[in-house]
Amino acid sequence: MIERRADGKFDQDQSRLKYLAHLRSPERRSARSEPAAKHAEAKTQLLHIRIEEKQRQLVRRDPVDALIDQIAGTVLTHLSGMSARCSRDMVVRRNIDAVVMQIRREISEACSKMADECGEPPLVSLACSTS
Repeated sequence: MIERRADGKFDQDQSRLKYLAHLRSPERRSARSEPAAKHAEAKTQLLHIRIEEKQRQLVRRDPVDALIDQIAGTVLTHLSGMSARCSRDMVVRRNIDAVVMQIRREISEACSKMADECGEPPLVSLACSTS
């Protein structure tokens, strides 16, 4: 704090010394160094992410999710039409449809198990209940 003398003027030497002491104070340094450290940490994390992307150890989730959805949709569509494409005999068709349903159930269970292990929230059922 800079103080006035009795005559209403300032002691310039004392003011300079107090100002320099203020600039050198540990409280002031720590207040500035904490945000600087956080900024440096954020830059380090961003650089780490970029390196992993370049090394193909880290990929963006949205394109991968879209690809998985597309693959699963294609597989399920073709599995559902398999019985009609394989046979005209209704007994054979029912057997194929039963195997397809078993495959779809096992895929669903495997995906749900993996989602549970990864901590994913459960899917909300889109089916309407009749009450």
